[in-house]
Amino acid sequence: MPRARHFAPLLFLAAVATFFCTQTAAQELKPTGLSQWDSTNQVLFFANCGAGGVVRAYADGRQRGADIDISKDFPGIQECYVDGLTAGPDGTTVIAALLNFGKNRDIREMILTYDSSGKLLTAWNPAPQYVEAIAYSKDDDAVFILGGRDLPDGPYARNYPLLVEYSRDGRVVLKVMVPAGALKDGGDSFHQGGEVGQPALRVTKNQVYFYAPTNREVVITDRNGAVLAYRSISDIIEKTGMEDGYHLVQIHALDFSDDGNIVVELLRSNDIDYTAGVFRINIKSGEAVAVHKGGELWFVGLKDGQYVYIEKGQKLVIQPAEAQESLPVASDLIR
Repeated sequence: MPRARHFAPLLFLAAVATFFCTQTAAQELKPTGLSQWDSTNQVLFFANCGAGGVVRAYADGRQRGADIDISKDFPGIQECYVDGLTAGPDGTTVIAALLNFGKNRDIREMILTYDSSGKLLTAWNPAPQYVEAIAYSKDDDAVFILGGRDLPDGPYARNYPLLVEYSRDGRVVLKVMVPAGALKDGGDSFHQGGEVGQPALRVTKNQVYFYAPTNREVVITDRNGAVLAYRSISDIIEKTGMEDGYHLVQIHALDFSDDGNIVVELLRSNDIDYTAGVFRINIKSGEAVAVHKGGELWFVGLKDGQYVYIEKGQKLVIQPAEAQESLPVASDLIR
């Protein structure tokens, strides 16, 4: 039985600040739901798979393919949640969706592939692997799935893989990586929420990056799953969240850079007002750097080393990578 999902609504604010950036020469965005950034392929998705809702994607500021209506392909579903999205080859889109058919607690976790016209091509079940994040890698034409498993207790319960590489159609397991015991709470390390954020996954030619929110753990591995860097960034997040007399309310968005840094947007409050700030954290040194504070921009992710934002829900905005200011150095590495 798939695990229960807990969705924490994002808080929004409208503070005014001066910010020097460039708007992309692109069409106006038309969101259909909450945004999700495909860090691996640098595509922006808006996810809504409920009745009457569609999944919509943007690449380089322009709509990528047709809208995807999952509900039309699965008559009778009562609820639908998108656990992850990633851009596949030839304009395809790969979606990890939780489908609730209602009858006899019929809940299915499916990996759905749609072509550029919005037509369903394939559907498969990754069980026993749960899907917390998904990424398509063009380097080996494979789909990576991050998540725990629902297994009975036993001597090997903490040794199952958290990261599995599948062939594009899901028929073949190509590689299993990162034993659950590598994280503090094993497969229970992906509980998401306001103050911890949501799971994230990025796959590059040589490395894999992921974020497990329960204990705010960041992991970098090679393509065989060997851990290259690890730490919980809780100490940095808490310290940064209290800068300037504020306290942390939510982690809004999170992404990884090519040099092993993590970029995170924090919503903070001083009990009078709210403010958002984007911070770049080096997980090896513990150094935190402020990228942007305040304003009407919402951080999406990194594209070619630059920071991507949504302005007022309608336009993409790019901030150069060098626009930063120093913050105090955080505490030492955990390991």
